[in-house]
Amino acid sequence: MGNERYPYKGILDVIANRCLASGTNAWTDQDHTAYTLSTVGSTGFLKVLPVYMDHVLSPSLTKEQFITEVHHINGNGEDAGVVYSEMQDHESDMENIVSRKRKELFYPEGSPYRVETGGRLPNLRTSCCNEKIREFHSQFYHLNNMMLVVCGIIDHEKLLNIVSGVEEGLLSRIPSLFHTPFREEVPPIEKYREAVIDCPSDDEHRGIVSISWIGPTAADLYTIAALEVLFDYMQNTAVAPLQKDFIQLTNPFASSVCFSISEQSTSEIILSFSGVPIDKLFDIKKRLFEKTIVEHSNPKKFDMERLGFVINQSILKAYAKMETAGHDKIFEMMIGHQIYGTDEGQLAERLNEIDTLHKLQNESASFWSNLISSYLNDRYVCVIGKPSREKVNEYAIAEEKRLEKQREDLGEAGLAECEERLQKAIEKNTALKPSPEVLADLIVNELEKFNTFEIATKCNMKRHYTSVPLIEKIPFTTFLHRAPTKFIELSIIWDTEKIPLSKRIWLMLWFELMFESPAKVGDEVLPYEEVAKLFTRDLISQSVEVGVSCYYSRYITLKMKVSSENYTMLQKWAAIFLGGVVFEGSRVVVSAQKLASQAVEAKRDGSTVCATLFACTVYKPGTNSYIYGTIQLEKFHEEVAKKATINPKWVVNQLEQLRSCMLSMPVNIHIACNDSLIEEQIETDQWGFLNGNSGDHKRGIFIGEAGDELDEKGFGQQRAVSVGATESSFLYQRCYFDQDWRGEDLMATMLLSQYLTQCEGPLWRGIRGEGLAYGANIYVQPDKKLLTLSLYRGSQINQAYEETKKIVLSVLDDGNVDRDDFEAAKRSLVCEIMEAEDTVKRAATQAVLAHFRQIPPNFTRLDFYLRELCARIWDASVDEVLKVGAPHLKDLFDESKCTRAVVVHPSKVKEIQEHFPGIECVPIENLAISFES
Repeated sequence: MGNERYPYKGILDVIANRCLASGTNAWTDQDHTAYTLSTVGSTGFLKVLPVYMDHVLSPSLTKEQFITEVHHINGNGEDAGVVYSEMQDHESDMENIVSRKRKELFYPEGSPYRVETGGRLPNLRTSCCNEKIREFHSQFYHLNNMMLVVCGIIDHEKLLNIVSGVEEGLLSRIPSLFHTPFREEVPPIEKYREAVIDCPSDDEHRGIVSISWIGPTAADLYTIAALEVLFDYMQNTAVAPLQKDFIQLTNPFASSVCFSISEQSTSEIILSFSGVPIDKLFDIKKRLFEKTIVEHSNPKKFDMERLGFVINQSILKAYAKMETAGHDKIFEMMIGHQIYGTDEGQLAERLNEIDTLHKLQNESASFWSNLISSYLNDRYVCVIGKPSREKVNEYAIAEEKRLEKQREDLGEAGLAECEERLQKAIEKNTALKPSPEVLADLIVNELEKFNTFEIATKCNMKRHYTSVPLIEKIPFTTFLHRAPTKFIELSIIWDTEKIPLSKRIWLMLWFELMFESPAKVGDEVLPYEEVAKLFTRDLISQSVEVGVSCYYSRYITLKMKVSSENYTMLQKWAAIFLGGVVFEGSRVVVSAQKLASQAVEAKRDGSTVCATLFACTVYKPGTNSYIYGTIQLEKFHEEVAKKATINPKWVVNQLEQLRSCMLSMPVNIHIACNDSLIEEQIETDQWGFLNGNSGDHKRGIFIGEAGDELDEKGFGQQRAVSVGATESSFLYQRCYFDQDWRGEDLMATMLLSQYLTQCEGPLWRGIRGEGLAYGANIYVQPDKKLLTLSLYRGSQINQAYEETKKIVLSVLDDGNVDRDDFEAAKRSLVCEIMEAEDTVKRAATQAVLAHFRQIPPNFTRLDFYLRELCARIWDASVDEVLKVGAPHLKDLFDESKCTRAVVVHPSKVKEIQEHFPGIECVPIENLAISFES
């Protein structure tokens, strides 16, 4: 919102964009707020950093900024604001309602751990004010309460000189007395505390149970690490005790369970059960204490071999995290130390997590059972979230009455005054503009040479193929993506195009059973518990999904990851997961019920429902994009669970047919690794289990056909669904975009979209800046051949849409493009493109996608193509971008060419129908596919 030196709204994000960042970001956790900046290269970073620090520590914080950014009442008597829009989505969400109640019972009045960090809607309306925010800022935002963490390749001397220069001007703002927050320990819970709370929900079948205990203090890092390992052991994979006691049952108590620990002065241990059948809500606590906890208070109940596997896997995951998101890991550790650390010894212990995990490998069974007895005791808080359709109506009626009273109290004169106050605030916030001199100084003028990961791709089926031992004798199409990594990631990809719908509808269930079923390992069929235990020993991770990294849904992908010395485990477990799994009727019942239960939870999330509604509108019926989703398959999975109980042989036969069909389909393999580390392990004959996929006619190279599952009949339709569990609104509007990654119009359309939606761009200022919605974006999706408008967490969705349309069409029709914003859009788009491959993991993923995208063959490496694309963006002109990109974006607002999906609270359905004439209101249950389909 500007600061003393740069008193211009949005100047920070404008500068960040001009310096090869995609805006700035921030999050507020229970005990800190973190402000982040990510740039391509260090030149821009060093330009933005001093401005950023000054903004954080010396912001303007005017009353006009409060009106637009936090809360206001508009001329219609409705509440809005950026923060208000965000928190509307949280206010009536079941998980948030339960969490708030749990904190209320767990923490004493006045504890900072008790509050809702984003603010409650009643408080935002009545008690929150700009004076309180300014007072809070002066108390906590100063150098003595701040840490700066920088990760990346940067000149240390330049960095320190810049920071020192900023510090000098801010030293005088440090208060003479400052009490470091979050140092007081949380008082113990002397006796259990319980509550049952009704939560608005359209579906009344399943609820939530949340239980929490007092954990160790922040200084006890070893015990915190031990508890994290214990929770991994207790909850992850089908063999875990909590899974076996509550989920892996024909009559389950929940569909998911999650243990977590919140690092605090005194930590909070939280155990949450979701998808709990309504008739079992009050049985969870009893079963937990009388079975799971009692049993594991006995050292003999611990499977120490499996626990060793879990710890070893945790060690490998910690190493892998440094490749996949090393900066995030560093930030997490340093933030924890900033708030709770006391000396360098603690910092060393926090950073050396591998040493801690090695020490934990030597702990006895008694150590682990004592953790259970010490912390999971009878001094707890338990909150039961009970779904209630009546609460949906109650909330709606209460909100309607509140708004009526608010309008009545304000009267016509008061409403006019509210609107005038809002408009004056908007005018004042945007009145001052940075001078050309300021903008000229704060920009990166040269497209510097960026550091990238060189991923060289080889394929055993391409011409001029140079022999590579790892892939040369594999009897089907295989790609090697050479990467500077200590790990190996395998992707086995099948084409499902020729598999009939009657079989593909079973895919999600097969995927669920793949890691939760008995299987033949060697010459012996092992129970599912033993199978889960063994793949924990041998693999770092495993997953299976429709699509290739969420695109090209006609394909399915099995992924596995191991350390470089465990290459042979990939072949072994691929054979087991694909051919060795033994389907059993009882396991089908368990998995099908779990999937059906997860659909109930998904139907409470407005964004998920909106995406599902769109998929069921614009994709061809029967395609993977249309059918593959928990909501779409809810009825199917319910019926399968019943069928498996009555006629398990028939259900097993369906799954066997699907597997047989799949294993006869063509296959491509992608391996991302440093093959020089595994040369001694290479045994190509280990791939015999895929022999059905080999042969000359099956050696084709898969490519992506963007938009191949779209249904042209779906465009021109508009549909809405009501969701009672959220007060926010969501809108997706999409049109066909006849460009893939090789399209001549792609770059211009991407850049024009970036101009409109970048941080502090036209839509940011006009929609988010006026508090109409939390997010307004246009996405160019060449992998799907779609353009998408997304209005996310809208407080005034109709007004947000009309204002969005007005802003976009004004730019497209009038050519009114600000040249400074255009230069910022170029640089922020370059940042987003390069960030897509900013780690080894992401670069390897992009290399796989580059093949499916059919990036022009003259680019032998993905980074060459990206550099060329960035250079074209850098050199683009306004006239070129408008000429080429504008016609595509105009289609997004052509009622005959676009598809609209809207999700609102039931109380707002009438408003949507009036605003969008002819919109079809669809009952949410109609999104589900019947068993007969």
